[in-house]
Amino acid sequence: MKGISDTVLIFIGILFISYSLSFQTPPANAADPKKELTVIQQKLSKEEAKVKSAAKKEKSLLSELEEINRTIRTKQSELNSYDKELVETRSRITFLEDEISKLSSEMKKKKGSLKERLRELYKQRLGGDVALILFSSKDYNDLIKRSRYISLVAYHDNRMMNTYSKNIEDYSSKKQRMEALQRAARANKESVRTKMEEMSAEHHKKDKLLASIQSERSAYEKMAEELRGASIRLQDMVTKLEKQEEEASLAGRGFTAMKGRLPWPVSGSVLVPFGKYSDPNFKIPVFKNGIEIEITSDSTINAVHGGKVVFADWFKGYGQLLIVNHEKGYHTLYGNLEEIFHKAGDIINDGTPVGRIRAPGPQQVSTLYFEIRYKGKPVDPAGWLKRKETAKKKEGPPLKK
Repeated sequence: MKGISDTVLIFIGILFISYSLSFQTPPANAADPKKELTVIQQKLSKEEAKVKSAAKKEKSLLSELEEINRTIRTKQSELNSYDKELVETRSRITFLEDEISKLSSEMKKKKGSLKERLRELYKQRLGGDVALILFSSKDYNDLIKRSRYISLVAYHDNRMMNTYSKNIEDYSSKKQRMEALQRAARANKESVRTKMEEMSAEHHKKDKLLASIQSERSAYEKMAEELRGASIRLQDMVTKLEKQEEEASLAGRGFTAMKGRLPWPVSGSVLVPFGKYSDPNFKIPVFKNGIEIEITSDSTINAVHGGKVVFADWFKGYGQLLIVNHEKGYHTLYGNLEEIFHKAGDIINDGTPVGRIRAPGPQQVSTLYFEIRYKGKPVDPAGWLKRKETAKKKEGPPLKK
């Protein structure tokens, strides 16, 4: 999903997890964890009250962005369909033009033959050739033979006339079909132009909305809170999905033994790392539950380990999301997918393709969002994936703990 992969939304995804973590994790040196939890819950209630008050006045920008992205995908699909239909229509027109050309040539030949035959028949009637042929018969049997010959000639002439007449009808019919296809081609071409204009308008609308998000801090924080809610829902969902641990145990066996040796789900540089660092735009501490891997060309995303697919659908804040359940409470999450290759319940093996992300457009960023969770809690993928020689990070430096 290229919309969520844009720079602004990457920052938003990072910000909401920072808030979530700060409200959920008590200090290690807290004397009374229960009392500390009460204080945290009180702070959370105050913050949520502020957000709810603002939410009543503002439309959900996140939902609007996601709706724009859905509209763009729908129109792109319609455009592809119109393009395909236009190509097929032009192919049929070419085929009919070829048939009409052949038919026209054949009709010219038959027309010439028919004219010549009619001229001969006219001469025969004027000269009495037919009667002469019959009356010059030697005997009765010869008369019968000559009569049959004349009948065959007449039959051939009649058949020639019928064939020519049918050719005229076929020519007219195919000509009408070709003209109808040409009208359809013109209509399809106009539909393609209209869809391209609609897509351009949607992209402009999206760019305008993203610009407003960048310029308004309050809108930015509101979207962050919405994504924080998405993270909480995801946390609840992962907890429920752990009940399916037994079904995936066979396929996911050996996951823990692969720590530090898991293959990368896709080749690319890490744009956003796991953990704390400073947001470059607002200079605030943020936290990321997973990593963002840059996609520079059309890429197939592969499972880092076998297991059971427990979720494969759209999830607010994560785009097209696929979750694989491995052994002993471990899950891997693959977000921002443009296509999902599996459904919930599928058993997959190591390296099985699970989805696809296409290359980004000009001045756009596409990324795969990847998480590893243990009993619902995020862990740093860097400790599980094979080490790379270099890793590019565009965000600020990690904060000191």
